[in-house]
Amino acid sequence: MKTSFIFTLVVSFAILYIGIVTTFHNKKSVTNRLYALISISTVLWSLVNYFSLYPVYFESITWIRLVLFFAIPHIVFFYFFTKNFPSEKLLISKKELFLVSFFSVLMMVFSLTPLIFKGVHAVGMAQVPDPGILIPVFGFFVVSMLSLSIRQLVKKYISADEKDRKAWFSMLVGFILSYTLLIVTNFFLINITGNTKLILFAPLFMIPAILGPAYSIVKYRVLHVKAIATEFLVFVLLSVTLIQLFTSDTPSRILINSLLFCVFLVIGIFLTRSVIKEVEQREKLELVTSELEKANEKLKSLDKLKTEFLSLASHQLRSPLTAIKGYTSMLLEGSFGNVNDSQKEAIDRVFQSSQHLTKVVEDLLNVTKIEQGGMQYVFESTDIEITTNELVRELAVTASKKGLKLSFVRDNTRPYMVNVDAEKLRQVILNFIDNAIKYTEEGSITVSMNHVGKEVAIAISDTGAGISPETKAKLFGKFNRGEASTMNTGGSGLGLYLAKEIIKAHNGRIEVDSPGIGKGSTFTIYLATSN
Repeated sequence: MKTSFIFTLVVSFAILYIGIVTTFHNKKSVTNRLYALISISTVLWSLVNYFSLYPVYFESITWIRLVLFFAIPHIVFFYFFTKNFPSEKLLISKKELFLVSFFSVLMMVFSLTPLIFKGVHAVGMAQVPDPGILIPVFGFFVVSMLSLSIRQLVKKYISADEKDRKAWFSMLVGFILSYTLLIVTNFFLINITGNTKLILFAPLFMIPAILGPAYSIVKYRVLHVKAIATEFLVFVLLSVTLIQLFTSDTPSRILINSLLFCVFLVIGIFLTRSVIKEVEQREKLELVTSELEKANEKLKSLDKLKTEFLSLASHQLRSPLTAIKGYTSMLLEGSFGNVNDSQKEAIDRVFQSSQHLTKVVEDLLNVTKIEQGGMQYVFESTDIEITTNELVRELAVTASKKGLKLSFVRDNTRPYMVNVDAEKLRQVILNFIDNAIKYTEEGSITVSMNHVGKEVAIAISDTGAGISPETKAKLFGKFNRGEASTMNTGGSGLGLYLAKEIIKAHNGRIEVDSPGIGKGSTFTIYLATSN
């Protein structure tokens, strides 16, 4: 008797443990709570089932009636579970919840009266219950609930996708296997042979019905080797301690094993919860990472479409702008006859605007080339001093019209030979000097060159608008123009971005220094020497 009781106790504890652990995976889920109720009702039913075979305190008929009493909530909770799974919220209507609960409570009350089992009679060594007047009603209710549960499982299995079908299949197989074993052993064999020994295995027969939903709950959520291994080890440790507790033969051993079981139980709960939490956080991080990767791919796709659009639009604008510039230039030169001063002024404005727009289009084309990896560079050894000096002389006239002094200074130690694409580097230096002129109202602009170690430094300094630390951090982004952009509203906001990318392709760098707003600024280009 003691061995059979320990067996029943360990199996019952296994069922309860599985229920608790599974519920921990998501305590807020209604489905998980229903599963916990299934586990608890199954444990109570298992213990009562044992005492129906070895009655204590009460007569045998009382324990048999209690078996039916605790069997009802198990069947009902399982039906609700199949109806609600896998939703975390309650899907069962209030009307259905009330009706099923009402008839369940009614059957539970009837199960404790002679209306279901009015007594027992001996069949061999077994005590077989005598059916009461309401046993057909009770049987109809039980069969109906079991049939509805199977119907729900089959229906959801058929409609589920390939991945979720495994979950429904595991529940369906576990449910059918458990109840087939119970019906065969606890009803047919007892009535035919009178052998009640198989009743002891009834809790074991319930394991498939318990494991099926447990597997389904955690399968697509946090079924992780680390979590499962932790739960299994805790279960083994607690089971061994429980067996030691009920096999203790002295009060001191009982006390020690009781304390050990309580300590291991608390530690096991906290350990399991911490592992599950860690796995959940990792899965959430993986999910966020996956979503970010998808969003990033989408952004890349949109950016590619944007780049392609800009390239197409720029190419389409190029031809009409060339025509506008050509014809306005011819008008200004008198190719189509003389024009008066007022007409010439208007035509000149059109010409200047077309030139500005042409530069914007060129910037857009260069940006699209860079982003598509289509920017071509022809590197050759070049004396950058010659290019820079020419630019200073060309722009000195523009600077003087604003009352600014543009000067070029250099040290005379050695030539300024660099391996560059001369035309593109000219474009970069031109852009920096042009910006200095545009954003300086009074004072001077100095272009200086010197050697810094194995690098050539080209610095463009002005006494103009200056740059704030906030603007400096984002100055080389696309379409960023800074606080002083109101002084030159015609800029595209792409010049500095293009300069940065071109210098980057030359394995160089650009540094910016400014004391603050209204205190001027210095842009310095660093390039490796080629000698």
